[in-house]
Amino acid sequence: MKQKVRKLSIRTKILVPSMILVTAICLILGLNAYRHVYFGMMEMGIEEAEMAANVALSAVKGDALTGVSEGFEKAGVYHIMLADMRDIQKTCGIAYLYTLYEQDGKVYYSMDTDETEQQNLPGTLFEASYEELAGVFAGEPQAQDYIDNTEYGNLISVYLPIRNGAGEVVGVLGSDYDASTIQDRLERVRTSIIQLGAVCLLAAIAMLVLIVNGILKGLKSINGKVYDLVHNEGDLTQKLRVTSGDELELIAGNVNALLEYIRGIILEITQNSTQLDSSSRLVADHLTNAKDHVSNVSASVEEMSAAMEETSASLVEINDSMKQIYGTTQEIAGKAESESETAAEVMQKARGIYTSAQAEQQTVRRRAGEMADALHEKIEKSKAVERINDLTADIIKITDQTSLLSLNASIEAARAGESGRGFAVVAGEIGALAANSANTAKEINQVSSLVIEAVTELAAEADRMIRFLEEETVAGYDKLLENSQSYQNDMERLNQILQEFARESGSLKENMDRINASVDSVRVAVEESAEGITNVAQISVELNQGMEDIESEADGNLDIAGQLQSEVHKFKV
Repeated sequence: MKQKVRKLSIRTKILVPSMILVTAICLILGLNAYRHVYFGMMEMGIEEAEMAANVALSAVKGDALTGVSEGFEKAGVYHIMLADMRDIQKTCGIAYLYTLYEQDGKVYYSMDTDETEQQNLPGTLFEASYEELAGVFAGEPQAQDYIDNTEYGNLISVYLPIRNGAGEVVGVLGSDYDASTIQDRLERVRTSIIQLGAVCLLAAIAMLVLIVNGILKGLKSINGKVYDLVHNEGDLTQKLRVTSGDELELIAGNVNALLEYIRGIILEITQNSTQLDSSSRLVADHLTNAKDHVSNVSASVEEMSAAMEETSASLVEINDSMKQIYGTTQEIAGKAESESETAAEVMQKARGIYTSAQAEQQTVRRRAGEMADALHEKIEKSKAVERINDLTADIIKITDQTSLLSLNASIEAARAGESGRGFAVVAGEIGALAANSANTAKEINQVSSLVIEAVTELAAEADRMIRFLEEETVAGYDKLLENSQSYQNDMERLNQILQEFARESGSLKENMDRINASVDSVRVAVEESAEGITNVAQISVELNQGMEDIESEADGNLDIAGQLQSEVHKFKV
């Protein structure tokens, strides 16, 4: 059965590039040959034109061309030089010889050997510009390296400078070589090269076709054998027999070695497929058991995960409670320290009160003594009021005597009559004064009696007050001292209790810190364990899913092993 190629056949892949390559080679060789012939013939034409120009240059008088202008054809030297140049033109086979001169940046003919009506007389404008011939007018020869196709024919032009006796360039000698023969020769050469290239190309193509057909013949033989191997129920015992003596025989040998290698692989696949089938069945059985165990582990892990979550929640609550207890303990410790300081201050105040009470007690006792002494002294001095009664009695006696004296004076004044009237008035006044003094004395006596009675009562009250100060006030200070001492002792004991409580609170705070740290560590450990158990549970689920996938793949492997055995049995080994 012949099969068609998908895109390009080997014949096409070999012949097309080979033809293109051979064609390119023929073109390159033909172009190179034509190029060499072209440049060779051009050099020959340039040499002939230069030779004719050099010969004609000897016939041209440079001094005669100095200052040439229009109308030069009337000079005799013009005709002599023109005749000589025409002889040289005919002898050398040159198409045209002519001389040129420059004026106002333009180039003009001075002599032209053309014998037809197209001859250019002196002063006729030359077709080329001065810029094209500037080098020649500067003294440098110039040769045209190409064939110029003009109305006068196919020409190769050479230009030489014309010098006078002083060596100055006074004009240019132009020599046009007729390149028609060269053009004809180049056409013939081109045609020959094309014909020869076509013959070589056809011969090369024919040779390539023969070579490719020989190669393809061997390849078709190998392809037929390989086709038989492929379509002969996998018979790997067949061998290729090619005796061409070239690479095809090596290819056939390598194909035989490949068939032997494939035969060995198929034998190993046969054995391994049987082992794969049994192994796949064993793996499937173990996977079923493992799947059950993984399911049990997954359920246990889920229960552990739930328990760890409950434990973590309980630890969070314990941690919160511990934080509250820690805050309360810290607050109590702070209050204990504060109350301890307050107790110390109160104790200091109690000590100050006790000291002040002692000092005030001594002061009160001293002041009481001093007051008692002062009162007794004042009472003793107040007893001087009793002298008022004595003095009042004396005053009363004096007033009695004065009244008696006043009475006597009044009597004597009455006796004296008119002259004793003034004395009687004085005596009356003295009597009134005595009466008043008596009344005053009586009042003083009454007042002094009251004063004496009051002083007596005041002395009694002062005695009672002094006894009160000595008994009640001093006793009160003694009681105050006793209470201050007792209060001081109580505050000292309270201060000691508070300090001890503060120390115990500090120790309790440290213990709470350690407990709190331990609870945090346990909580972190439980959270990590819970997370780990959760991961394990997730991994167990994934493992279970993986086991199911592996079980599915194992079942697939069983099918593949069966298919592999059926495929391997198709080969004959």
